[in-house]
This record gives sequence, C-alpha cells and structure tokens, in this order.
Amino acid sequence: MPYLFIKDHKLNYADSHPEGAPSGGLTFICIHGLGSSQNYYYPVIPYLTDKHRCITFDNYGSGRSSYTGLEQSVESIAEDVISIMNELRVPNAVCVGHSMGGMVVSHLADAHPDKFLAVVAIGPVHPKSSIADIFEKRIRMVTESGMEGLADSIPNQATGSRATNLQKAFIRELILNQTPLGYASVCKAIAHAHPPNYAGVKAPFLLIAGQEDKSAPMDGCKYIFESISSEIKKMEVLPGVGHWHCIEAGDDVGRLIAEFTAMLQAGDSGLGADYW
Repeated sequence: MPYLFIKDHKLNYADSHPEGAPSGGLTFICIHGLGSSQNYYYPVIPYLTDKHRCITFDNYGSGRSSYTGLEQSVESIAEDVISIMNELRVPNAVCVGHSMGGMVVSHLADAHPDKFLAVVAIGPVHPKSSIADIFEKRIRMVTESGMEGLADSIPNQATGSRATNLQKAFIRELILNQTPLGYASVCKAIAHAHPPNYAGVKAPFLLIAGQEDKSAPMDGCKYIFESISSEIKKMEVLPGVGHWHCIEAGDDVGRLIAEFTAMLQAGDSGLGADYW
C-alpha cells in the first residue's frame, strides 16, 4: 500500500494515474469525513477516471493512516492536502470533500485560490456551537466503549430511506475500521472548528446535499451555498439520501460531478450565482 510521509506522520493514499492526468483531463483530490476512509469515494471515481486523475487518501487518524498522538484540526487536514499535492506534483486540482471534508474544501479554496480549479462539497457540515457538545459526547463514548456502539447505530440513523442493507453494512465496516483514539482526534477537530470564510471562495462550486441528511441539514447547506462568492455555483439535492451520499447514491453523485466538470471544461458560464 502506498504511503506519503508528510512532516511527522504518514498518509495512505491511492492515485488512479500516477504518471499524471490524461491529456485534457483534470486532477481530483478527495477528502473523506469522520468515521470514513478513501474507500467512501470508490462508488464515484469510476465516473471520472476515464478522463481524469483521482487521488484519494485516508485522513490522519482514519483508515490506514495510523493515529500517532498528534493533535489535528480542519486547518491541519487542509495543510495535508497541500502537502500531498506538492509531493505528487499536482499544481492545481478539483477539490472534493464530504462532511468534515466539506469544511476543508472551503478553507482550501479560500486560502489557496490558485491551486483549486473547482470545489465539490458533499453534505458539508457548517460549524456551530451546538456541534461541539455532540462531538464531546462521541469522544467519551468511543474512548470508554470503543467503536461498536457507533457502528451499530450510525448506519441506520445517518442514512436515508433509499439506503440498502448492503450499503449500511459497508458504512458499518468503515466505522469499525477506525481506532477509538483516531476517531476521537477527528471529533476534536470538528468540535473546535471555525466556519470557513465562505465569501472568500471564488472557484466554481458544486454542493451536493441529501434531502434526509440530519448531520448536514438543509438549512446549513443552503447557508453555505448562499454565502459562497463564486459566480458559477450549483446545488443539487438527492431525494431519499442521508449523510453517506457516495455510498447511498454513488451513481447520482458520480454523474453530477462528471457533468459539472464537463460543463466547466466546455466553458459554459451559464450557471449564475443564484442558480438552483
């Protein structure tokens, strides 16, 4: 399994085109959310890899990127993304983020506008004071009792009415693959997160929301979308889908990202700032 050594930790990653994006193609870098891994994106990336390069990785403390006791934050995850791009010689990319990763992509697009050609936020979480209490409870739960309790509850509670038993089993496996201390570390990063500077995001922006998402509810998604400054932005709502969009509706998500990318490459600027 390939690893990148980033400062004082290492990250497991996968690269569909290690020699670089196909001619005329783009590079996508994908950031997963809490309790997940790079495998979250595998139902989606087949819609992209015929024409584009896709880089996925396990966030520090998640999946196969072992937790070694370092503190982290949304900003440190964003720094890891920049380091990955530098290590793999990626000058610019389309940045895709789910849930907590949806926070990270807005931070990145604001702080590094020259590096990100477009942004895709899938069920992005908008930080607010009530979130901190939720994640402090999760930290206590996993450090005292391990991951089994969440693995038994989240696949049912955080998915929508379209979710199949097989999809729920995949989500359960993703959660069980986390270590309690690594999971708690990511919880702390979310609990202490500050809202991104949405107004600083000028890159073309696609927001994909789940109609039945309780973790990134519609009011927060609409607030994020309305606050983004991009002249080219689009919001898509997936009916019957909860918070695990790429697993619950991978074909829909893959198609939406591919279509949005094709529109941008074609130079179609017909999607105005008030487009829905």
